[in-house]
Amino acid sequence: MRQAKALIGALVVLGLFAGACSGDDAGPASGGSASGGTAGAIPAERCDKNKAAGTITFLTSFDYAAAASIIDVVAAADQGYYENLCLDVELQAGFSSSNVQLVSTDTAQMTSLGSFSEVAVANSQGAGLVAVGVEGYTSIEELLVEKSAAITDLEQLEGRSMGVKGAIPYSLRAMLASKGVDEKKIKQIEVDFNPVVLFQTEIVALPVYKSNEPGQLDAQGYAGKYDVYDPRDAKIPASFAVFTTSKSFAADHPTAVADFLRATLKGFEWAAANPEAAVAASLKRSDPNLFLNAAGEAFRWKTELELVRSSTPKGKPVGAVDTAALQAELDALVSLGVVAKNAVDVKASTDGRFMDEITKGDQLIWPG
Repeated sequence: MRQAKALIGALVVLGLFAGACSGDDAGPASGGSASGGTAGAIPAERCDKNKAAGTITFLTSFDYAAAASIIDVVAAADQGYYENLCLDVELQAGFSSSNVQLVSTDTAQMTSLGSFSEVAVANSQGAGLVAVGVEGYTSIEELLVEKSAAITDLEQLEGRSMGVKGAIPYSLRAMLASKGVDEKKIKQIEVDFNPVVLFQTEIVALPVYKSNEPGQLDAQGYAGKYDVYDPRDAKIPASFAVFTTSKSFAADHPTAVADFLRATLKGFEWAAANPEAAVAASLKRSDPNLFLNAAGEAFRWKTELELVRSSTPKGKPVGAVDTAALQAELDALVSLGVVAKNAVDVKASTDGRFMDEITKGDQLIWPG
């Protein structure tokens, strides 16, 4: 049994699932009501293969926030969906950028990253990761600009101060570049996670998560005091909630990867149908010293659920691997100089066969 010690903080193959899976009985992967927690038995041979994968350590991308690719994993674990498919899944709190090395070295087997861009950048440095499921096909980030700064064009940010937490997110960098902004002329100041710094310090702009900081600010009386610049409005290709594993684990345990995604998307259905209970389950696991609270996490899940649903390619299930969309995202990284041209091959950094196996159209195939 592998144990991660790091913490910060078609269709199904017909022969295997003949008589055990039915697209007619499964709820839609796009968030329809869950059909219950009891599964029919999966074939013994597949069960044995899943057990042979050992303990699958899943690292969350940000503690146990009620975010897409976290809340659904929690739901799947709590509802027994992994166990139904003979999977031994252990959840550990993590942080997106720190998870790359742990999964790359097989210290952990599965994680969710903040975007496909993170996979691409890691692979340009030899990480050997593969994206196996993508829940969101839009930017999860946006840029808030203080109204009192009287900025009417993003180019006016040059010479001004922007608060950052580490660095400007890739999607926002692409948006700024598309508007003719030279980001080197923006003074970047490291800030903490409290978004009120936008109004209490010299910064005039702040990259945020759509599902987090705007809700916090509005709750504290700042509604209407900031402008929003969304990469989606600028048609910037982006993604979020990207399920990722190592190429070696995907090659060695393909049924476990496929059934991990199957159970997780079942968890997505359950969390969509039971938002209050799902948020409560995530909060129960979260670090009490963090700022996570019931109202904020309810806002987060409601926002991200809508983003996932609205950005999923038409006719595709949630989690589908759309290589054309991911290629466009990679091209944006290349144009920024973040990744060298031809340094990353999208087809080599993604593997859509698992999602193809467990879905039919936009339906999730569940045994029973």
